[in-house]
Amino acid sequence: MRLSVSHIAWSAEEEPEALALLARLGVSQLEVAPGRIAPWAALDAARVRAYRAALAAQGLGVSSLQALYFGTEGLSLMADEPAFDAFLTHTRRVAEIGAALGAPVGVFGAPGLKRRGALSEAEARARAVERLARVAEAIADTGFTLALEPVPACYGADFLMRTEEILELVAAVGHPAVGLHLDVSCVELGGGDIAAAIGRAGAEGIRHFHIAEPDLAGFAAPVAGHAAAAAALEGVGYDGTVAIEMRRPDADWAGAVITAVAHARRVYGAT
Repeated sequence: MRLSVSHIAWSAEEEPEALALLARLGVSQLEVAPGRIAPWAALDAARVRAYRAALAAQGLGVSSLQALYFGTEGLSLMADEPAFDAFLTHTRRVAEIGAALGAPVGVFGAPGLKRRGALSEAEARARAVERLARVAEAIADTGFTLALEPVPACYGADFLMRTEEILELVAAVGHPAVGLHLDVSCVELGGGDIAAAIGRAGAEGIRHFHIAEPDLAGFAAPVAGHAAAAAALEGVGYDGTVAIEMRRPDADWAGAVITAVAHARRVYGAT
C-alpha cells in the first residue's frame, strides 16, 4: 500500500516546510484540497500546473483530492435541479483539476450536499442513482473517480451513511467514475465494523482509503480500529493508497505528522 498524507494537517503558510518534511520522511504522495491551492475563483490551469510542478520538485505526487466542495455555495447532489446543475458543473471542474494534478480519485464526503431531507429512502436512492449516472458520464473522459464516503449522523449526514448503501448505489450506477471511499473512523462512528466493511467491498471495490481518528484528531493515542483495518486490507489484497487525514493540531504540527506517518507505517505497513 502506498502512503499519502493530506495537507490539511498544516496551514497553507506552513506548506513549504511540510513538503520538505514529507520528503525527509520518505513520503511520496500528497492528498490535496483544491481550494488550498488557490480560491476556486482564482484556481486556473496555470496555478494547477505550477502546483504540480512544485510538488514534483520535492519528489511528491498527488494521490487524491478531498474537500472537493469546500468553499462553494448552492450545490447539491440531492436538492432541486438548479442546485444539482451547479453540483455537476463543479464536479466536472474538480475532475479536470484531478486529471491535471495526476490524482485519479476524489473523496466525496460533504454530508450537507448529500442530505435527502423530505425524500424517503427509496426516493433518495432513485434520485442519487440517476444523478450520479449523469455525473459519471460528465467526468468519464477525465479518468477521475468520485468516491463516495459513508459519513455518520454525528457529522451531519442523513443519507448514504453506511458502506452497504454506497456499495448498492455504486453497483446501480455501474460506472467506474463513481466508487467507494472508506474511512476507518467514519465507518466506526456510524456503528459499522471496519473489517467487515473492507471485506464486503473487497480490494476492487475500494477506490481510496483514509487512516483517520474521530474528529480528525492526531495519532499520539489512536482509538480507531486501525489494526483490524490493516489486517482486513491485507486480507483482501488491497494495494491502493492509504491516506492519513487529520486536522492541524494547535501545537507542533510537524511532530504530529511524524507521529502519524510512523503509526501508518507500523500498523498498515504503508510505504
